[in-house]
Amino acid sequence: MAMNIFNNNRIVFWILIFLIVVNITTLTTFFIYTRKTASDPELVSGPGKGYALRQELSLKPDQTLKVNMINETYKASSEPIVKAIREKKAVLLEELSKDETDTTLVVKLADDIVIEQKKLQVANIKQFLDLKRVCTPEQTQKLSQIYSELYGCENKGMGRGKGNGQGKGNRHRYGQQKGQ
Repeated sequence: MAMNIFNNNRIVFWILIFLIVVNITTLTTFFIYTRKTASDPELVSGPGKGYALRQELSLKPDQTLKVNMINETYKASSEPIVKAIREKKAVLLEELSKDETDTTLVVKLADDIVIEQKKLQVANIKQFLDLKRVCTPEQTQKLSQIYSELYGCENKGMGRGKGNGQGKGNRHRYGQQKGQ
């Protein structure tokens, strides 16, 4: 009889551990996706629509018209996706705040959010490629830098030197002596 209670408790213990891992994974995924801004890469700050992007890329008037059309198309296609992501996140938070959280529902909601995030990423890629067609090679480099900053990425290996960007971060030889 004592052995049977021990086995039952062990099963409950492992079920609880599994549920804790699922909850932590879901919360981590949620916080990672909410930290990354899933907003419009169109940089609007200043007078007029797309002013910062126009300034940053030094767009000509005909390019500005094309860029504005691309951004309008992007906005129209991405707004429903962003809305769906927000709604699913609200349902997810509501479910997580319940006393009895349905982990199956939480996992499904997390999967649904990932699917919507993928749709948004595809829309972002399409917008970038459309903008790239309008830009000169120099403007495309600036556009890539803008997107890199929006995504919170460091442009490793994108310096002006001849190297491949795989250095150890030692600016002078003195830094190399640390490991010796």
